[in-house]
Order: sequence, then structure tokens, then C-alpha cells
Amino acid sequence: MIIKSSFKILLMSFLSIARLSETLDVSENHKRIARSSNSHNQINDAGFTFQSQSPEPEDKNDSSFNFAGTISEGETSSKTNVTNEPNLSNNTFGSMSDVSDGKNQSGFENFSQTLNSGSSSSLNQSSLGNLSSSSGSLLSALPKGSMNLKGLFFGFLPDDGSSGGTRQTMAQLNAAIRGKSAVYGWYSQAKSGVPFDGSQLLDVIDDVKASNSVFQPAVMPIGGWQGLTAQDNSQAIAIANVMKTFTDRGIPVWLRFAHEVNYYQTDGTYQGTAADFKAGWAAVSSAIKQIAPDVKMWWTPNVDSAENYKAYEPDDMSTVDLVGIDYYPKRLTGNDFLSTMKDFHDRYAVDGRKFAIGETGLGWPGTIEEKYNWLQEICAAKASLPEFVSAAWFNFDKEYDYKIAGESTLNQKFTSFLAARPI
Repeated sequence: MIIKSSFKILLMSFLSIARLSETLDVSENHKRIARSSNSHNQINDAGFTFQSQSPEPEDKNDSSFNFAGTISEGETSSKTNVTNEPNLSNNTFGSMSDVSDGKNQSGFENFSQTLNSGSSSSLNQSSLGNLSSSSGSLLSALPKGSMNLKGLFFGFLPDDGSSGGTRQTMAQLNAAIRGKSAVYGWYSQAKSGVPFDGSQLLDVIDDVKASNSVFQPAVMPIGGWQGLTAQDNSQAIAIANVMKTFTDRGIPVWLRFAHEVNYYQTDGTYQGTAADFKAGWAAVSSAIKQIAPDVKMWWTPNVDSAENYKAYEPDDMSTVDLVGIDYYPKRLTGNDFLSTMKDFHDRYAVDGRKFAIGETGLGWPGTIEEKYNWLQEICAAKASLPEFVSAAWFNFDKEYDYKIAGESTLNQKFTSFLAARPI
């Protein structure tokens, strides 16, 4: 009996060592392909991973998008010198695109908490613990098998058809590039004095769910801040209830509330002052915490000076899960992205907060090569921005063509880019 017991112990020990060896072998060879019955992850030479669609859709070489859905109300401004959002002149609300940025913008974040200098707000231990927990759930929401480069996840804001382009679904984009977008951006306006029903966002909820992406809605307070104050938080509650509709369906949400406020209060898209924004942010973040606690709050000013960032930072930074800057450069010098983002990242992507780009593209009608030079520059910056976790491309045909995917030539270039070692 003793001999048999000893033999069993030795055998179990041997099996445990074998399993450990196998585990170590897998971790050291993390680029091996993990297969399943329905899909598999492919990792190209660039280090980008993407999920091929299985089975592949019919007409896979068809680059046209013929989406027949109704265009939801959204932004209508131009991206000339600001961000990509629809034109909101004449108080029209007939498009979903963000009121357009042509502005210079930037913003990313990543995983390590190594950059603690310049933290804008001191947090108590309880707040730090909450942020740390939030950070973990935030990162785990980024879908496995989606496009990423060494932890930098990539996705799109599909054209909503509001500014002259052809409306796209994420399903169409994913099929076109034979990949899987990690994040899904979309625009919506919350008009002052009109209860927010989220119709623009709910219009795409099925596509968002099917894409298995992190949803990144930009909710824009248009015409004032009614219902977004400590005295009247009715609009904040309405926004939180819409966000809950998504999280109730298992969709992770990173909410860009009042994005680019520092710019939009100068062109009339948003009303009021920095104080109005801060009150609105506090009202929305409080409502989110109570009603839809799984939603992550994402502060994304337009590119600006350090002084103006400070003027618009939320009073309680413990309510901020992510930070970032929307950025459309006017020219490329090879270091535009990193030089624009680095100080902001180091100052605000601390205490468990992550850095992510809500939208980017070129700030002029550049060539395909220039678009991919910019994309490569963004990818290269990841090494210097440890909290940088994701970026989304403004894939619109607007005042000019911002797209990098969705047409045959662009799709071929995109897949070539993934295989060409961008860093």
C-alpha cells in the first residue's frame, strides 16, 4: 500500500510538472494560433492580431457598402480644424456623426502605472482602489482576437451616412478587412430641454452586440446643460438609463460625455463655460455610478495647452476611468502623435487611469500612404505611452475622405499594413 501511494504521488508530481512545462511553453510562444470550431486568431508579422471570420462572408471582395437602415440623428459638423463630427449649424440634428473635428487632437493610455508625476488630483486610498478595480475590468472588456499591436487595440467609427458618405455597419467593415474591430465609436446628441432617448445609439445596438466590440458612444450636450446640474439631473439620469440598456445586453461601454468640450464651447456647438461642463460631468458620472456602474467614464478634450486641459479637467478625477485626446494632425513630421500626447498622458493617465484615442484621422485630404504613415506613427507611440490601450479611426467620407477601410483598394492596403511590421 505504501509503495502504491508513493507511486501515485510521484505520478501526480510528474503530471503537474508536465502541465507547468506546457503552460510555460505556451506563454513563451504567445503568437501561436489558438483555434476554435468557429473562428481562429491570426497573428501576422506585424504583431497585429485579428480574428478572421469563419465562415467567410459571401462577396468578400465586394468593397461597396449598401446599408439600408435609417440614418439616425447625429452630428453634422466638419473636421476641418477640429474633430470629426457633423455640421450642427442651423440647429439641425439629422446625423450621427460627431460634430466634426478638424482640430489638432490626441490621446492614448495603457496598462502600467509607472508615470505618477504631475497627477492632477490627489485621490484617497478608497478612490485609488476603485480606480484599480475599474482599470482591471476596463482592460478585460477589450475583446480577445480583435486587432491589437502589443496591447494597443484598434477599431473604427463607421460612417453613419450623415455627411455624404455611404453608411457602414461594423459587420461590413470587419468582413471587408477580414479582421475584427476592437472598439466601435458612434455619435449622439443630447439636446437641452429634450429628454435624451438614445435613439441614435440604440439604432446600432444589434450591430454593436454582434461585433463583440467595446462600444464608445460620444454623447454631446447640445444647446445647453439643462438636466445636467446638481439641482436638476434629469438628463444625466436619462443618459445613464440608455447606457444601461447596452450593459444589460453584455456590451462594455466607454462613455465619451461632452467630448472636445474645450473646442465645442468656442464654436457654439456646446454652450456655457468650463464650470457648466464640470457640473454636467459630475451629474452624469454620479448617475452612471448609481444606474449603470459597469460603464467607464472617458474624458476626451480636444488638443490644447496644458493650461486649458487643467481648466476643463473634472473636479473629481476619481470619476474618470479613461483619458484621451481626439487628434487630426495638419501635417506629418514623424513625431506628431507622441509629441502631442506624451505630456497629457503622463499627467492624467495615472492612478489606474488608462489612455485611449476616441477618434483620429488626417486633418487634410491626404493620400492613402499618408493615412498609413499616420497609423504607423500611432502604433509606434505605444512603446512610450504605457497606459495607451486603444485607438479608433474616423472612417467617414465627409468634407473629404477620411477612410482607411471599406473600399477594395483601402482594404488591400489595410491588410498589407497589418502584415508589414508597422514598428
